[in-house]
Amino acid sequence: MKSEQVKGVLEQAAGKAQDMLGDLTGDERLQLEGKARKSAGELQQRYGDLLDEAMDFTQRRPGITLAAVAGLTVLVGWLMLRRRA
Repeated sequence: MKSEQVKGVLEQAAGKAQDMLGDLTGDERLQLEGKARKSAGELQQRYGDLLDEAMDFTQRRPGITLAAVAGLTVLVGWLMLRRRA
């Protein structure tokens, strides 16, 4: 697990604990904050997963990655030239 994934898992656990504490105390605001925190942790973990997949892909297929970056560079340059005109 990478750092973003670990942070996400920890944030999920903290959110779940906060949600449970809000449930026990009857504090709806605390519950909602906990649910939001848990969701943010899930997103952060998925972001970490996506970064890992992207890194694996660039290592397995460097030629395709280079071609994609070159194509995006040409596209951005073309869009910027069109914008000036």
